[in-house]
Amino acid sequence: METNIEYQSYIADTQNLKPMQGRLNAQVPYADGFETIYENAMSKDMNLDSAKNFIDSLSKSELRTIQNYNGLADAIDKGTLSSEAAYNLLVHDNEQFDFNGDGITKVGAASMVSAVPRTMPSSVRTAYIEALNTLDGKDRLMAMTLTFDMGRVISEINNTPYTPQTIDYAFLSQRVDSMLNPINGAVTSESTMAAINTFWEAFENAYGKKDIEEKTRDPEVLQFIEDLTSKGAIAFLADMNYKKIEEKLKEFEDKLIKQMGDSP
Repeated sequence: METNIEYQSYIADTQNLKPMQGRLNAQVPYADGFETIYENAMSKDMNLDSAKNFIDSLSKSELRTIQNYNGLADAIDKGTLSSEAAYNLLVHDNEQFDFNGDGITKVGAASMVSAVPRTMPSSVRTAYIEALNTLDGKDRLMAMTLTFDMGRVISEINNTPYTPQTIDYAFLSQRVDSMLNPINGAVTSESTMAAINTFWEAFENAYGKKDIEEKTRDPEVLQFIEDLTSKGAIAFLADMNYKKIEEKLKEFEDKLIKQMGDSP
C-alpha cells in the first residue's frame, strides 16, 4: 500500500466513513473473492508503481471479481490502465485516492468523484465524515453535492486547465447558505433543505468540538469552557462579575491601608 504522508492521513480519516447500505449489498457476492486478491496485493507490498504489474498477473476470473466488486460496467482493459486506475481497483472504497490531484479518482476505466475530496483540510474532513455518518440514502447523497466544484465543469466547457478548489469550512458554509437561501429564482425542495439542515447541524457540532480539542490545550481555557457550558451564560457572567467586584474592592482596600495606615 502507498505510504506517503498525505495518503495515509487521508485514509486514516476515510476509514471512519460508514459505507452506504446499497453499496455494501452490491459488493457482498464478490467481497470474499476481492478480499483474497486484496490480501495477496498487500502481502506483495503493492503500491502505485507496482499496481499495473500486479493487475497483469491476475486471471480473467480475478479481473471479473474486481470489476464486479467495484461496480464497473465494462471489463477491465489492462492495457489502458493508468497507475492510479490500477491501484484503486485493488483497494477498498475508502482507500481509493485522487493521486494526480485532478479532482477525479480513476478506478479502472471509471472516473469517480470521491465522497471525501482530497483538497478538504484534515480538521474539516473529520467533521465532514462525522456529519455524513448521520445520514443515509438520498439525504447523504444530497449532502455530498455540497462539495461539488463547478470549476471542473467550467474548465471542461472552456477547455482550460483545472485547479481543484479547496473544500474548506468557508466553501461548505457558502454552499449551505446558497441551498438554504436560494436567490435569482432558484428553488430548494423541502426534503433537500431538511437533509442539508441535518447535515450542517451535525457538521457544526463536530467541527466546533474538533476546533476546541485542537486549540484549547490550556487548562484555564478548558475550565472557562466547562464553566460556561455547565452554568449557562447568565450565571457564568454573574459569577465572573462578582469575582471582578471582589478583586476591585480588595485593590481599593490595599490602597487605603497603604495611604492611611491602620486608621479606621
